[in-house]
Amino acid sequence: MGLKEKFRKSKVVGKVKQVHRPKKEKSNVRKDNSKRIAFFVWTLIFGILFIATLSILLSVNTRSTLNETNRNLLAAEDEETQEEISQEQANEFLSSFIRVYMNVPKDSEARQERASNLQNYMVFNDSFNNEKNDMYIAGGEGTRNLESFTLFNIEESQSNTVYQYKVVFTNKLETEVETGNGKNKKVETEVEEEQQTLLLNIPIVVENGLFSIPSVPYFTDVPSLAGNIEYETESIDLEEYNGNEKENIMIFLNNFFEKYTTETVEEMSYLMEEPETLNGSFLFEEIQDVVIYQDDDSYKVLLKVNFKDEISGIQQVNDIEMNISKDGSNFYVDEFKYK
Repeated sequence: MGLKEKFRKSKVVGKVKQVHRPKKEKSNVRKDNSKRIAFFVWTLIFGILFIATLSILLSVNTRSTLNETNRNLLAAEDEETQEEISQEQANEFLSSFIRVYMNVPKDSEARQERASNLQNYMVFNDSFNNEKNDMYIAGGEGTRNLESFTLFNIEESQSNTVYQYKVVFTNKLETEVETGNGKNKKVETEVEEEQQTLLLNIPIVVENGLFSIPSVPYFTDVPSLAGNIEYETESIDLEEYNGNEKENIMIFLNNFFEKYTTETVEEMSYLMEEPETLNGSFLFEEIQDVVIYQDDDSYKVLLKVNFKDEISGIQQVNDIEMNISKDGSNFYVDEFKYK
């Protein structure tokens, strides 16, 4: 290598060494944390809303439970403070009232006495202490006569108790009518009357064992208590018996009912587990529609028994079910019941 080339190469190397790489400065650009912050903020908001909603629901539920508890306590206090009504005494009080209220005389003086008596049964207030109350002024020219009354039903309410009585009464009107002319002229009395049956509804209140009527009694129609109720007879899962003992059972049944209508309870104890008797109230006429079933070592018997009254001859036919067992040569009634 020549001197010139060495000099050139050393010069190039010197220049290369003189070139310095600038130091890499740290970037001043910050990372984007906005999404993380937004997520945290919304989570916080939703958490607050959830806690607030839960607090409201718990508060409402607690208040509802508290109100229910208070209602139960008040109801219990009312039950404790509500005076128990003696049905016998109430019926005695109302029976006396019904006789006064239902009987309306024609005579004005008797009506005034009725009004005074009615005041003794009513509550003490401005309305019923006033003798001009419509309840005391019956009005009309006719009369009302009570025929009979019976307690029908008792209806309970929070404010009072209503006793319903079935009352039979007659409304009657007598009017004088002139008939004929001249010497044949005369005055006759025409009578118009009608019998009715209604429910008399009487509210009562009680205090210290004493009764009063807080409002005017009212009439309603008597409801029917009869209903078409479906009722299926019990089925018997046994085979009908037609064996050798059937004739002996029939003889026993006839003898049994002869004694059942005439003998004493002591005598029937030899024939029945739970002895009973008609003791001469009816005569035994005949047995009908006998069906016998065998139940292991005993017999179930279904039959109709015709009794009759000795004097009138009026018949009484009853369905009877019997369970009969045999002890040696004798039969015995283990169970006896009317169907």
